[in-house]
Amino acid sequence: MFNEDSSNELEYKPRPVKDILKEMKNLSELMIDLAYYSALYGDVTLAEEVFKLEKRIDVFQMLLSMQVALATRSKSAAEKMVSIYAIAAATNRISDAAADIARMTVKKIKIPRDFALSVYGEEDFVTALKVPKELADYTLKALFEKSGVVIDVLTVRRGAKIFLEPSISFRLKAGDTIVVRGTFSSVVKFSKLFGIDIAEREKISIEKYTPIINSLISFKRISRVCVDLAYVAVLTRSEDIAKKVQELEEYTDMLLDRVSEEILKEHELSLKERLGGLWIAIASEDIADAAAEMVEPLLKGLEPHPLITDIIGEADERISVIEADEEDHGKTLKELGYSERGLSILAVKRESEWYVLPEENFEVRNGDILIVKYSAELEPLVEQLEHEEDREEIIEEIQEEEWEEE
Repeated sequence: MFNEDSSNELEYKPRPVKDILKEMKNLSELMIDLAYYSALYGDVTLAEEVFKLEKRIDVFQMLLSMQVALATRSKSAAEKMVSIYAIAAATNRISDAAADIARMTVKKIKIPRDFALSVYGEEDFVTALKVPKELADYTLKALFEKSGVVIDVLTVRRGAKIFLEPSISFRLKAGDTIVVRGTFSSVVKFSKLFGIDIAEREKISIEKYTPIINSLISFKRISRVCVDLAYVAVLTRSEDIAKKVQELEEYTDMLLDRVSEEILKEHELSLKERLGGLWIAIASEDIADAAAEMVEPLLKGLEPHPLITDIIGEADERISVIEADEEDHGKTLKELGYSERGLSILAVKRESEWYVLPEENFEVRNGDILIVKYSAELEPLVEQLEHEEDREEIIEEIQEEEWEEE
């Protein structure tokens, strides 16, 4: 890996391409969420965490470029490495866009948290907390027991080190910064252990921020979908899904025009607030552009590198397959109950047809292949639904079928 000393010089040490790209995928996806949350809740501390992650991804991209250059030995290897470069460049572009969104929290616009919560809801609140001396050597499990709540710990930063989704046995040190997610009330309760009272509600009745919050919610949803489908396209080799990513990217162009008009028409916003809102919208559209870039080599007829299949299946947010059986036949996706168990269904493959982003009332047939997204901790559940070796075989069959059609 690269070691960065106090003079900002980078010392090169070899590291597998697979490990680097997996970390870039993990961090860039985390950054999208943290950036939007920082903007929605006006959380400067959260924004600063995004900036630190951006620097880390910049270093990883330099390292990956060197590793790929050293690993390329033939024309066929070079063609497959194009997909590696494309994903690395896309994750770096996503991280830059996320940092731009977070930067507006610090420089241009701060949406009052109380208003954001009233519009966006209180079920999914994120903040960053610094560990005081009094909580040094506590495990996360001990803190959950002490506070009486259990919440998600997304990251722990210790100096230059980042620990993603640490286990409950993870032991904290004084000065660590942890990023947590949960309902607003549970995060408030947990934060009190750290000597922070985030429950102080801001007195605000002005609705001038509605256009900006609505744009943030729309762009957050569509940008994540674009990135998810880009990974599905690369995993399955599907030109149809790759084209869907391009369609969604074109939709974000139109969304940007509409949102820009709404923000500019809101005269109650100051000039700085309007500029900040526009900048967030532009940066959000850039995330969709990055997703479209990810699938470009596939649409140009360049086969993705086999490593990408492993990376997508082993990352913190994973994409895999589940085959519907006779017991599932005729049930709707809602009746299957996967979403309630934490699995998102991104697409369904029925013979040679693809159904992208199916609705809850979509009826499943025996033999349908469901493309599911889930977090790493749900791997035992997915394994129960479809054994890993069967999933690998199904993915391989899809890849062969799709590539033959190209």
